[in-house]
Amino acid sequence: MKILKAVVLGDTECGKTSFTQRYTTGNFPDPNFLRTTIGASFDTKRVTTSNGRDVTLSIWDFGGQLRFIDQMKSMIRGASVGLLFFDVMRLQTLDNLEGYWIPAIEENSKLKLLEGDGPRFMIVANKVDLLDEERYDFISDEMRFVMEKYNMGGQMISARTGIGLERLDDGFLAIVDRFTAD
Repeated sequence: MKILKAVVLGDTECGKTSFTQRYTTGNFPDPNFLRTTIGASFDTKRVTTSNGRDVTLSIWDFGGQLRFIDQMKSMIRGASVGLLFFDVMRLQTLDNLEGYWIPAIEENSKLKLLEGDGPRFMIVANKVDLLDEERYDFISDEMRFVMEKYNMGGQMISARTGIGLERLDDGFLAIVDRFTAD
């Protein structure tokens, strides 16, 4: 079985760990016990792609605090695919994907997102259950701009309610299938 390293990156408190736990276990973590990830956490998930490939995803969830930057640099090395998270209630976290996280990927791996490696990643807008329709449309447009610039897919989700998770899973599995052969 092929093992593929996937990174989950974005600012702190964007819901990366909540998503990762729900994605790997099927359950949203109890908010009373949820804590900010310190450094990084590691999970695995076995998946079968639409082309019948069995893959073990090695999922590295970086906590997002800049004081753990050295850990993040080593975590990014060897990543083949990933998810870039932002919090729809804090638009600065989308700006930080371009201003910090994408450059960090390029500086600490062989991947060049503007030069063809963008499709290895998806942008994930989390906490959409908190948006009204007008704000949803605005966030969607802002997200689409970044997706098009880097030729990435994306999905608006709520890790808490499950909105958009099936579409995210389908899109991410397509990426996993496409880049498993690397």
